[in-house]
Parts: sequence; structure tokens; C-alpha cells
Amino acid sequence: MKLGLLYEMQRPYEGTVVDEHQLYKEVIEQVLCAEEMGFDSFWLVEHHFLTGFSASPCPEVMLGALSKLTSRIRLGFGVSILPYH
Repeated sequence: MKLGLLYEMQRPYEGTVVDEHQLYKEVIEQVLCAEEMGFDSFWLVEHHFLTGFSASPCPEVMLGALSKLTSRIRLGFGVSILPYH
């Protein structure tokens, strides 16, 4: 059996102060932990203009950083919005 993670980089609804730097740092830590635990893949979605839900408008940046920090876990796009590219 293969296990993977699908992240939307969720954050609290509007009106709540969010430290996006901390959110990105925590996601990186979680993916590194998942790789150590033997997870096979990590998928990241792309959401624009969902300030009260998701902090993932440009998954290429996060996936690029993770590709440098990981060695075995497979990285991919859960959703990529083509009209924005």
C-alpha cells in the first residue's frame, strides 16, 4: 500500500491573524516528517483568492523548496488552474 498526503495549506477563516511564514515552515516540517515515516507522495493544490481558507496560490514555490529538502517522497500538483498559467 502506498500512502500520500494532499494539502490545501488551510488556515483559519477571515478575521483571524495568520502568520503565513509560520504556516509554510510548518508544512515543510510536516513533509520532512512524512518522508521520514515512509509516506510515498505529497500533493499540493493551487487556490487563488481564498484568503479565508487556503494559503497556496503558487504551489511551484513550495514544491521547489521541498524538492531541495527531500530525497525520496514524490511531489506533485493536486490541482493546477490552467487559465492562470
